[in-house]
Amino acid sequence: MLIESALYFFKTIYMWSSKNFKFFSALAIIFLLISCNKEKGLFTEMPVSQTHISFRNDIKEKDGLSILYYLYFYNGGGVSIGDINNDSLPDIYFTANTKGNNKLYLNKGGFQFEDITNQAGVSGSSDWCSGSTMADVNADGLLDIYVSSVSNKYGLKGRNELFINNGNGTFSEKANQYGLDISCFTTQSVFFDYDRDGDLDCYILNQSHKPHSNIIDTSNRHKYDTLSGDRLYRNDLKNTGKFTDVSASAGIYQSALGYGLGIAVADLNNDGWDDIYIGNDFHENDYYYINQQDGSFKEEGVKHFRHYSRFSMGNDIADYNNDGQLDLITVDMLPSDEKILKTYGSDENPDIYKVKLEMNGFQKQYSRNMLQQNNGNGISFSETGLQSGVSATDWSWSPLLADFDNDGNKDLVITSGIVKRPVDMDYVNYISDMQRRKGLDLTDQFDQEAIDNMPDGSSHPYLFMGNGQSDFKDQSKLWGLETKKGYFTGSAYADLDNDGNLDLVINALNGPAMILKNNHPPKNHLSISFKGDSLNSFGISAKAYVFQANKMQYQQLMLTRGFQSSSDTRLHFGLDSIKKIDSVLIVWPDQQYQVIKNPEPNKALLVQKKAATGVFQYESFFKNESPLLVPVPSPLQVNWQHLENEFFDYNVQYLIPHAQSTRGPKMAVADVNKDGLEDFYVCGASTHAGALMMQNQNGKFLKTNIAITDRIRMTEEVDAQFFDANNDGWLDLYVASGGYVFEDENPALADQLYLNDGKGNLVQAMNRLPKILSNKSCVTVADIDQDGDQDVFVGGLAAAKSYGLPQDSYLLLNDGKGYFSKAPKKIVALDKLGMVTTARFADLDKDGWQDLVVTGEWMSVKIFLNKKGVFSLKEIPASTGLWQNIEIADVNGDGFLDLLAGNWGHNSKLYSGKESPLKLYVKDFDKNGSLEQIMCYTQDGKEYTFLAKDELERALPVLKKAYLKYGEVAGKTVDYMFYDLFKDYLELKAENLGSTCFLNDGKGGFIKKELPAEVQLAPVFSFLGLDEKNKSFLAAGNFYGTIPYEGRYDALLPTQFSFNTQKSIFQSGKTIPLVNGEIRDAKWIKQPGGKKLLILSRNNAEMLFFQQGN
Repeated sequence: MLIESALYFFKTIYMWSSKNFKFFSALAIIFLLISCNKEKGLFTEMPVSQTHISFRNDIKEKDGLSILYYLYFYNGGGVSIGDINNDSLPDIYFTANTKGNNKLYLNKGGFQFEDITNQAGVSGSSDWCSGSTMADVNADGLLDIYVSSVSNKYGLKGRNELFINNGNGTFSEKANQYGLDISCFTTQSVFFDYDRDGDLDCYILNQSHKPHSNIIDTSNRHKYDTLSGDRLYRNDLKNTGKFTDVSASAGIYQSALGYGLGIAVADLNNDGWDDIYIGNDFHENDYYYINQQDGSFKEEGVKHFRHYSRFSMGNDIADYNNDGQLDLITVDMLPSDEKILKTYGSDENPDIYKVKLEMNGFQKQYSRNMLQQNNGNGISFSETGLQSGVSATDWSWSPLLADFDNDGNKDLVITSGIVKRPVDMDYVNYISDMQRRKGLDLTDQFDQEAIDNMPDGSSHPYLFMGNGQSDFKDQSKLWGLETKKGYFTGSAYADLDNDGNLDLVINALNGPAMILKNNHPPKNHLSISFKGDSLNSFGISAKAYVFQANKMQYQQLMLTRGFQSSSDTRLHFGLDSIKKIDSVLIVWPDQQYQVIKNPEPNKALLVQKKAATGVFQYESFFKNESPLLVPVPSPLQVNWQHLENEFFDYNVQYLIPHAQSTRGPKMAVADVNKDGLEDFYVCGASTHAGALMMQNQNGKFLKTNIAITDRIRMTEEVDAQFFDANNDGWLDLYVASGGYVFEDENPALADQLYLNDGKGNLVQAMNRLPKILSNKSCVTVADIDQDGDQDVFVGGLAAAKSYGLPQDSYLLLNDGKGYFSKAPKKIVALDKLGMVTTARFADLDKDGWQDLVVTGEWMSVKIFLNKKGVFSLKEIPASTGLWQNIEIADVNGDGFLDLLAGNWGHNSKLYSGKESPLKLYVKDFDKNGSLEQIMCYTQDGKEYTFLAKDELERALPVLKKAYLKYGEVAGKTVDYMFYDLFKDYLELKAENLGSTCFLNDGKGGFIKKELPAEVQLAPVFSFLGLDEKNKSFLAAGNFYGTIPYEGRYDALLPTQFSFNTQKSIFQSGKTIPLVNGEIRDAKWIKQPGGKKLLILSRNNAEMLFFQQGN
């Protein structure tokens, strides 16, 4: 995806003509109403003849003002919904991008509205209005309207306006009087009580006015910019009659680095103080301001979020999985349509991305919607958008999380569409070519030609049904919005007709606004209104917890949501078929609280602040469960950590699905010196040798040197096992060598055997292993022939420059004295077994002989049954996957050993299934002597390449000659794209991506059951039993070695899971929320006093140590 080409073009436009160039959506539940033999969706667009709402936000390019000058020219307007006359009917206010065209519509009931804009005096005097929000700014019990504007550049004049509600259907503009009449590049505002003094303060979100391609220095965050910098205003009306700018002292960034498009405010960490999340477009990180409870904020996004959307647009905060924790969604521009996707310039290439992170200090960003799941009190967030199914909604603007089908679960609506799609790669190339041909003569004719040739970017609002857990299902078609094509920007929700269903209002660009009536048949619900105190009449920031039938729902009242919009002041809770509410807990902004017992459903509940008492204690409400594992200080006496050698796999083979050189470090545990204390060996990377850690009586570990040669120091240690190789009663150490750095036959690929000298010292043994100079992945040992000694299996992984080709694995037979030789094929056939990543010995059929389980990437799960020392292969049907780890245990307690298999997970852009497996085609397609790997997924029965034209061309320049334009192959199948080259290839497949348990049925077969969704968030590299009887397990992993388009896998916390024998399902348990990184292994070690120490080894990071909680 050559987004840098687009960025280059934007920069060129600036340099050559000083013209800014940037180019930038459901509701849930399936319900069919059959009426007069016609299918009716959840939403019906109400006609103008009914609503009398004729608002349109029409814009037209003109000299000096177009997308070529103002990069947010197509961002559109917003919408605010609120009851301005307190008649219990929510009214609607739209903003427009042309002067005097904002509209206010009074709700007359029955979906009829009256345009009162002129008499109300709220049409707006600014040339370009963006967002709007309603709030009772002057605390008189009436909703006021604050309108944001873009001004002071491109000939745009104006300022932000504050329309104070006079209570008689008219408003007075008083922004100057209140100190809020700023004139800059404002996107939106939010009113909330950040300092808990009772009144509403104001945060104003601004967008940069400078070329994004020129702002790449993160040190500029602290430089003030008058037009771009965000503002935080403290409400000092009771003292000075104005709002006071406290941005600097409050710790708010005010630079030109931030392209602020989204703002959401909520108490994300459950401490009673509201925090702020800012979504920034382009290079700059999103900002997560944590309220410090002293009038200031601290930006700590990188600490709590592992990656962001690259082009963050609108956002919303809500508890979508009903766990009492507020979650977050940010939207981006990733298309779901295959044809658009393959012409879309999105993520940087790996080289640029690396520079951006390492040299410029930016956080990881990927161009897709991000659903950030709160792991508990805001300590950390796991991004689950891909697994949840909401990552790709095209050019998206406004996400809203709310219960539109009244089933008690949050659904999701996302508006989408842009008038012109400027990041279409054919268009970018066309413009670049036109510039070269016309040189510096950039005339108005050039401008118009550039705009006319920009592709259309129309889309439809996306509607997703939530299940109250982690999944959303796209119901755009069934719910009636997939056919609504256009350019939909700001949106808001409210129950416009008070029928118990949330309706939807959407602002559109160059088209009529949509008023969408919710047709859902009656279900139980609860609507809560708040009457606050004198300074916060509508109770902004109040929290409501609704308890019913062993379920809790939680919402916090914040009006500003989505994009440039604000929603109703009432909180709406769907109750499904439940007729009795146990109680409602209300926590007010000052933390006083009240409990309403058994409120009546299907009626409006008015909660009054005067009935509140006490101070709510979050510590008691969110009781700290005994932790799964308790972190302990490092017991290492030396500061040792795994250091990965600098190597970029994609420089060897660019089209490999993911890196192969970052699989360590694995560990091995044993009592090496027979002192009754367990020790461990941790593998090292090339040039950074592994370490033997010996435990002393104090439970500390001292690194013990093993004599190694320089050649061994270069080795990548991929796995290790302790066992008594020479039958002398002392445990020896086998270290398998590999890595993707060295080609076959390199001496650094030789495995090593270290013999114990009887004193606990390990000495390198020479000439005891056969010469196997190839990339390995794993080692496991067992006495396979029952001759009294331990034999060794070594798994072969992908060879350097040959990813995809199956490699040999080896069974090494022990002669009883510690000399090993390759087992002949009559014992076991391991030639070209595959790209093995993991193997285990165990007696699966209970015949007393050790069987061998082997699997790997693009492999099935292979079981070699041991019949008196001779193996026969049995594969589990339809089990191919990208397997990374196997652990063997009796998971369901039936007396038979089962297989826990760690796979790639579902939180991925990759698709797979038995009927539509992920595939890899391997061949030297262009006959240049190098293998290429073409990864493909299946959609609607057709196979498409995972990568787009530009990425494929990096390894296959022949495609550049065959297809000049992206559009020639966008939406085309792989066989079309590769024409006569697509033959005589090696085809590999992965039918499964989910981490799985294969339950042994005791009859020679296995039953496949996927592990819980929480375990599917990233590749699993390690399983560990958490108790002696293996009743629960720990899964850990993550993987960062991917190109930016795929994005790194970082959402998996070390997660407990267990098998429910009654329901025959797996269920998740606790996690370790503070742990991040790429976990590669987990081991228990016994310590003095009967304690157990858990070690987690991480790639390119220090190890982590834990003890079990109470």
